[in-house]
Amino acid sequence: MVSFAKMHGTGNDFIVVDNRPLELGPDELSACAAAWCPRRYGVGADGLLALDDPETSAADYRMHYVNADGSRATMCGNGARCLFRFARRVGFDLETLAFDTEAGLYRATTAPEDNPCGVRLFVPDVTEVQADVALDRSVPQAVRALCFAHAGTEHLVAVVDDLDAVPVEKWGRRLRRDPSLAPAGANINFMELRERGHLGLRTYEKGVEAETPSCGTGVLAAATAAGRLLDAAPDTPFQVHTPGGELSVGRTGEGHLYLQGPAVSVFEGRIERPGTER
Repeated sequence: MVSFAKMHGTGNDFIVVDNRPLELGPDELSACAAAWCPRRYGVGADGLLALDDPETSAADYRMHYVNADGSRATMCGNGARCLFRFARRVGFDLETLAFDTEAGLYRATTAPEDNPCGVRLFVPDVTEVQADVALDRSVPQAVRALCFAHAGTEHLVAVVDDLDAVPVEKWGRRLRRDPSLAPAGANINFMELRERGHLGLRTYEKGVEAETPSCGTGVLAAATAAGRLLDAAPDTPFQVHTPGGELSVGRTGEGHLYLQGPAVSVFEGRIERPGTER
């Protein structure tokens, strides 16, 4: 039996385990995610987070993230905030924690505002950005612009005027597998530019293969794309409104880029490993 915590960041939900005593390997973690994440047959989650021993001297722990279908992902912004709160609960008591990921070293701390669930995730600048992306397949006429941004993982940002009218799963499923995005594909983010400093966002996530209530790295990609499209100053903050809640992207006085939002514990439980005899 494996002990786990169920957590979410603005509706993007996860099964979280402390893998240090379990020592589950990559294939085993993928099998666990595929078995536990289906909502009608398992716990139900967008992915599995595993806290492991660090791989570099600068890190306090290692974050593994596996999508609901068992595929591995390089980074997850909402998941990283949840794993920070989980790490604090299992004994990591430093104010700021550093952790290894497939996308590099990240840091997180409790949000400075009076919000017991808020976590501020410090992230590298998003430098791999391509405006005016041309896809091999036709793009819906409602999409006014396309931008690509690698914010820890691959994202395509599609600018629309009416976010509520977008059939996210239909368009996202088609665009996510466009040949021009091969081999990795991309998450598809539909973004609406709203009043100054505010964005609306809905995301189709690869690996989940559905619309999710929120995507942290998608929020970073959208804020980056909006800054380019609006020719905004590098320190311009954005409030990003997703179906699951609101996230903030901004910079500290020292110039460090961050993603900030809630990381909520829902419940704890125990579940059998895949293949365990009943």
